[in-house]
Amino acid sequence: MDTMRRLALTFALVAALSLGALARGASAQSAGSVLVVGGTPAGVAAAVSAARQGADVTLVAGKRVLGGILTDAMMDQWDLNVAPGGGAIQGGLFSEVHAALGDAFTPNDAARVFADIVGREPRIHVIFQARATAVRSLHGTAGTEVAAVTFTRADGGTFTLAADEIVDATDDGDVAAMAGARYDLGRQDTGSDERMQPVTLMFTLRGVDWRKVEAGYDTARYGAGGATPRRAWGYARVLNGYRPLAPNAIVRDLNAGREPDGEVTLNAIDVLGIDGRSDDDLTRARVVAERETPRLIAFLRAHVGGFEDATLGRYADAIYVRETRHFAGVERLTATDVWGGTIPSDTIGLSSYPLDLHPVTPDERLAYAPIRHVYGIPFGALVPRDLTNLILASPAISATHLAAGSARVIPTTIEEGEAAGIAAAFAQRERTTFTAMARDADAIAGLRAALVRGGSILTAG
Repeated sequence: MDTMRRLALTFALVAALSLGALARGASAQSAGSVLVVGGTPAGVAAAVSAARQGADVTLVAGKRVLGGILTDAMMDQWDLNVAPGGGAIQGGLFSEVHAALGDAFTPNDAARVFADIVGREPRIHVIFQARATAVRSLHGTAGTEVAAVTFTRADGGTFTLAADEIVDATDDGDVAAMAGARYDLGRQDTGSDERMQPVTLMFTLRGVDWRKVEAGYDTARYGAGGATPRRAWGYARVLNGYRPLAPNAIVRDLNAGREPDGEVTLNAIDVLGIDGRSDDDLTRARVVAERETPRLIAFLRAHVGGFEDATLGRYADAIYVRETRHFAGVERLTATDVWGGTIPSDTIGLSSYPLDLHPVTPDERLAYAPIRHVYGIPFGALVPRDLTNLILASPAISATHLAAGSARVIPTTIEEGEAAGIAAAFAQRERTTFTAMARDADAIAGLRAALVRGGSILTAG
């Protein structure tokens, strides 16, 4: 029996035992000292870092495997944070994951690596195929405490877990929203409207001549970009001539990944006007993207070297959602912070991904050049100012619409998850709150010291 299957069976047994106890027991079963909601890369990082700090952790994942969009949406390469010259600015848990997966990988690779990392931590108990659907809150003068979270299983059954500290690692901040934390939607903070960055349905192609792709990337013809043995990106210049079928579909450029079996994944078609929180909207986006895909493939066959014999393989199981909520935190990350390279005193990780904002309307133009500036993610941006015992690790942290164009990438959310897990273990041990920690210089110093001991990089240069 291989490692992946053995770990899956182990986790299934843990889930069955936990759910059986809940069925027999009280209305709110204890989740241990820390409850992590979301089987995303950030959720894995939060659970592992909390467990390594001595906390007992329950990790509740919505799907059958861990990995979030890396496993569900076919996202098979990193949007890396590196220094402008290419040097490393990320360590810690992300470096462990990156070392195991490399720059490009398959969904199965990602599921195996995350299962292995979690499986090595005996303090973590995992429950699969359950999503948060309600919370019970206690309101006090210091703010709102999330006392328990109710989950709904795939079979329709429910159970409730209570914990001292909660890490909301869902991509949309679902638990924080149910608890009443304030947030903006999409670009609401700009005063324009609540439109969100577009969503994407990834798919695979068969029959791509990757040797030709790798050897034939021509910047004069295709524009800025490149190709390596495992990935190719760019092609914006040639795609200027593509005319989508649907008025709410756009194709700005391509991100392609070569799988070991020869299939090529494609991240290309953006669908506008979709609320990523809505199942109906996501279904509508899938219809638009699947209708658009054959037209795009025909265009690539005619205009891009190496794609002459390409045919459709398969679609991703889930839609890739870039943006929904942005919560009001103790601090807020802004585009000025990103563009100006601000590294605040409570930095929990460094980032440098460009301000990559996919347009929310067909005629919107890029506001920022694709330039890297090393900046810090402030701890206060992870802490909703309305909630005392809940911390975020996801694209939904406290950031403006513009800043989230950079901070939304997975390597950054893994940094957030690692910091959130350490902070959760600290808050439980010291009987303090996240909002109090965010304003306590000694607590921040202790958190940063723990991150550095784990290999995180918190200072530039």
